[in-house]
Amino acid sequence: MKRLFNSQLSFFILLLIVSPYSQAGGGGGTAVSKYFSLSPPMVVNVSDNGKVRHLQINIQLRLNDPADTASVQEHKPAIQHELVMLLSGREAKDVRTTKGKESLRSEATKRLKKILTENLGKPTIKDVYFTTFVIQ
Repeated sequence: MKRLFNSQLSFFILLLIVSPYSQAGGGGGTAVSKYFSLSPPMVVNVSDNGKVRHLQINIQLRLNDPADTASVQEHKPAIQHELVMLLSGREAKDVRTTKGKESLRSEATKRLKKILTENLGKPTIKDVYFTTFVIQ
């Protein structure tokens, strides 16, 4: 019993020592993500048989280079504006299906690459991902 306790205690101490290094990327530096969150979630109006519905969507951008995070952050208002213009007024029936969402995601990626290329001289992002997509 005592031996089991000692090995569990040793494992716990080892975990405490190793954990900070693994969270920081192993090299002692800070971990940098290839994903950029456009938070808070966006909310836009969509049409549903003449009724106004709301689309709430969380969006993540996959960056080509994590070092571009600050540049993307600087142009976040232009990115959000482009997405609002793309998403607003859509027909709910057109974006409820998987095919509709994928088409919308593809168009969002294309438009954001254009905006970022105009502002930064390079597309900066690889993809756009919808992490939540709710129509109410």
